[in-house]
Amino acid sequence: MTDELKVKVRLDMYGFIGAGNMVSAIAMGGFKSGFLTSTNCLFTDKSGQRAPQLAAVLEAGYVADNRVLASQCDVIVLGVKPPVVLEVLQELSDILQAERPLVISLAAGISLADLEVAAGAQVPVIRFMPNVNASLGLSMTALCAGTYATAEHVELATEFAGTFGECVEIAESFMPVFTALAGSSPAWIFEMIDAFAMAGVKHGLSKAVATQIVAQAFSGSASLVLDGLASQSATPNNLIDQVCSPGGTTIAGLLALRAGGAGTAIADAVAACIAQDEKLGARR
Repeated sequence: MTDELKVKVRLDMYGFIGAGNMVSAIAMGGFKSGFLTSTNCLFTDKSGQRAPQLAAVLEAGYVADNRVLASQCDVIVLGVKPPVVLEVLQELSDILQAERPLVISLAAGISLADLEVAAGAQVPVIRFMPNVNASLGLSMTALCAGTYATAEHVELATEFAGTFGECVEIAESFMPVFTALAGSSPAWIFEMIDAFAMAGVKHGLSKAVATQIVAQAFSGSASLVLDGLASQSATPNNLIDQVCSPGGTTIAGLLALRAGGAGTAIADAVAACIAQDEKLGARR
């Protein structure tokens, strides 16, 4: 990307249709990094409640109509629920075809092909899949680009995603798997943290202290895995071996965890998530 294009990126107008938790999280990341500003950002939503509030917090613009927003923006982020994504695009199709803004969809289960048909001929479309950790700038986000999205569009979208975490470009066929591994898994990880904390409560710790202990252990362990991947010095299995002493407490607990079917339960959760993603696409 040239310096001239980088300057242009900063001057582009970004519009967010929908103002739910995910839009709020990625918008906050964009603002904290300076990628988004009060002068290059607009929000709208169907209820007319959350978007004005978010805009006020960020000192950004608010408009009450999707078509008004679409006519003013160079990048449009669709943060509405999957069942209405295509309907929203169809309502904006004439504007999108005339202006050809970059459309970024956050909806699970809605394919690039369907998004492109609804948006209209030659409208550039990218699918984004962030996760809730975007609120802390720690999202793992996947993107896949449609037929009319250029390398510059992908670079811009990747830069935007980098303001609220890490980003990887993947083939669309892997998007349901990514949804499970990164989009939905935080909820399952929260469940595991709570289960560990409850075990701590059973053995006398307060819930708050037990939760702090476990959450920090998860955070540090994840950092060790990422560091090992970056340096090619360790894998999760290597790290397990480092923690497990012969005849020790850790291996006893690990074998109990495996006997309880933890690995199978996680694989089943991923499969269930992928199946639901496919159902969402089929219901369009």
